[in-house]
Amino acid sequence: MSSIIDDMASQEVPLDMTPMIDCVFLLMIFFVLVIDLSQKDLEDLILPKAVYVVADDEPPSVRPIINIGQDGRMVYRGNTRFDPEIHAESTAPEHLRNLLVEWKNTIVKNKSDLKIGSRTVTLVEDPVLIRADKWTEWHWVGVFMTSCSQPEAAFYKLELALSDQDKEAKLLRKQGR
Repeated sequence: MSSIIDDMASQEVPLDMTPMIDCVFLLMIFFVLVIDLSQKDLEDLILPKAVYVVADDEPPSVRPIINIGQDGRMVYRGNTRFDPEIHAESTAPEHLRNLLVEWKNTIVKNKSDLKIGSRTVTLVEDPVLIRADKWTEWHWVGVFMTSCSQPEAAFYKLELALSDQDKEAKLLRKQGR
């Protein structure tokens, strides 16, 4: 009996690496998809350089992000929600109110009711991240911020995205200017 066991122990069994390679490829696909989805909210903007930097290491799990381009175009998750070249500026509050009410009803979780006179307003406790290009006129950021303060929206926690590096200066150095 022991000789049979010794014979089995001394035999070399080829190691099949196919399942290991399959697992590695599946993990790679998973991480590529997760990374892509996390960047879905971010437009390619040159953010203003911050003098004092506070890292956004642990952003809230629920945080709507609006991207405001140089031309005043406001983009949410790759969809333009307001474009001054297409829409009249006077319609910005309506377009943005619709977006903010959508966020309030579907995305954000932390809300509280506040009684103002005879009216009850539901305040949103979750912040909104505003990402504006370095060369965006502050007028457009103000238009968005004003829409956030309306009773239908009632977003009062706003965060502005800044960069710890001057991306534009880096691009100019790469181009040799």
